[in-house]
Amino acid sequence: MRRTVCALVALVLAGVLAACGQSGAQGGGLTLTLGDQANGLQTLMSAAGALEGTPYQVKWAEFQGAAPLFQAMQGGQVDTGFAADLPTLQAISGRLPIKLVGAVQGSGAGAAILVRNESPVRTVADLKGRTIVVSSARGSIAEYLLARALQEAGLSYSDVTVQFVLPTAAQAAFNSGQTEIWATFDPYQSIAVKSGARVLIDGTQGRVSGIALVSAAEKSLADPARKDAITDFLRRLARAEDWAAQNPAAYAQVYARTNGVDPDVAAKVVEHSRTAAGPVTPQIVTTVQGVADLMHSIGSLPADVRVADVTDTSVYR
Repeated sequence: MRRTVCALVALVLAGVLAACGQSGAQGGGLTLTLGDQANGLQTLMSAAGALEGTPYQVKWAEFQGAAPLFQAMQGGQVDTGFAADLPTLQAISGRLPIKLVGAVQGSGAGAAILVRNESPVRTVADLKGRTIVVSSARGSIAEYLLARALQEAGLSYSDVTVQFVLPTAAQAAFNSGQTEIWATFDPYQSIAVKSGARVLIDGTQGRVSGIALVSAAEKSLADPARKDAITDFLRRLARAEDWAAQNPAAYAQVYARTNGVDPDVAAKVVEHSRTAAGPVTPQIVTTVQGVADLMHSIGSLPADVRVADVTDTSVYR
């Protein structure tokens, strides 16, 4: 898996760091490189027109999942990351020098455990003794959903066999019938359901926090001009989330066109991702700390992360 992730990062950094041109760049031509997954954040910001007129240039770094995104941050190629709480915690647990600077709160509907329609698995209890493919790597939001679902069903994490596979490879295996049970997230989740997959359980009802975190490299925050640009980006992200909440149909149309997916899939992704952006509040710190504590207890987080210690509240202002 490490070789796969590194190869993907090398490919992305070589050819997929696509510049998104902005007008009026100032401050010595500052360029902010924003880490994204599956075009999700870029599509939102583009649909809302949220990056028009920035006083800096923007580059998007697109990845399949959080693991390769944070590998790129480790290499100093990306200023900010955007990922669910657990993969962000996983990166911090691995000593990635980042700070939490913003948060996006949703319902958790964008993560699910899927089974093939013909599968005899009907409840989480039926997972005992089975193999489950989890996207994309240890410490993903899909893994957290699995851990919580097993806990609620009175099972332990050791009652199942987990295989970590990057989303596109997992999607191919699931579609071909090589994989029966798949814990994943949007847009892969909604695409699979459109193709006939059955949702065994999703992340709503508190099974996942629904929190995504904006992180920033400590090196980027140490540069006052770059830190100011990150602050500006966070404000624009909040406006984009507000726009999406008020214009879901328009957002879904842009999502479908930009990502080449079925309009029904786009509508579901947008429905699942109804969120609000803001600072990392004390309540968010407490909630994310609960995620860290559970995953550390089952060995998914190699280090005990103290969320408050890696939060920088001075950026969101």
